[in-house]
Amino acid sequence: MKHRSPLVTLAAVALAFAIMFTVNMLSGPPGSSSAGTAGPSAAPTTGAATSPSPQPTKTAVATSSVSSSESVDDNKFPEKVVYAGRTDDGSATIAVAVLGDQAAAYLCDGRSVESWFRGTVEGADISLKSKSGATLEATLDGDHIKGTVEIKNDTQKFEINEANKPAGLYRARGSKTTIGWIVLEDGSQVGVQTTGTDSSAAPQLDPEIPQVTVDGESLNAALVNGDEEL
Repeated sequence: MKHRSPLVTLAAVALAFAIMFTVNMLSGPPGSSSAGTAGPSAAPTTGAATSPSPQPTKTAVATSSVSSSESVDDNKFPEKVVYAGRTDDGSATIAVAVLGDQAAAYLCDGRSVESWFRGTVEGADISLKSKSGATLEATLDGDHIKGTVEIKNDTQKFEINEANKPAGLYRARGSKTTIGWIVLEDGSQVGVQTTGTDSSAAPQLDPEIPQVTVDGESLNAALVNGDEEL
C-alpha cells in the first residue's frame, strides 16, 4: 500500500476547501456578501401629512389694524389745512381753511365780487354760510376738496388742492377797510379791498412781510385758520 506524501495531502485539502467556498458563494441570496446584509428599508408612508393652517401673526394683525385706521383717516380732514384754487369756470378764486371742526372760506374775483363764509366740518363734509345768505358745500376727496358755491342763485363748482405756505388765505382789517387775499401755489394772488360799500382789487401782498398801507393806515395781514369770526 502506497503512502501519500504530505504535499499531496495538503494540496487535496486546499482543493476541497476551494470547492466548498465556491459552492457556498453560489448558493447565497442575491445581493448578500461576506460583509453582511443590508438593513430593512423604511416602510413607505400611507399618505402625506396634512400641515396645520398657518395662524395670523401679531405683525399681520397689527398691519391689518393700521390699514383699517388709514382707510378711516382718508375720510377725515387733517386737523389744520387750507385748500385754494379757482372755480371750474375760472371766473373766481376760492380758498377754504379748516381747523378742527371749524372752517372758513373766501371767494373773490379780484375786482369787486367777494364773499366770506363760516361754518362747520363733519367727517368729510364742509357746510358754510355767509352773512348775506350765500352757501358753500364741499366734500373731501383724497388730497383735495370739491363742491359748490351758491351766491344770489348763481351756482359755481370748484375742485381745489391743498395750499402749502406761503400759499393760503389772508385777511387784514383796519378801521374802515377789510382786505382778503388768496395766494395760490404758483405764487399768484387774487384779492378784494372793501371800504364801506366800495370794492376794488386788493394791493399786492408780500406773504413774507404781510403788511400793506391803505389811505395812510397800516394794516397787518394774517393767515385765516378756520375758526376766526369774519
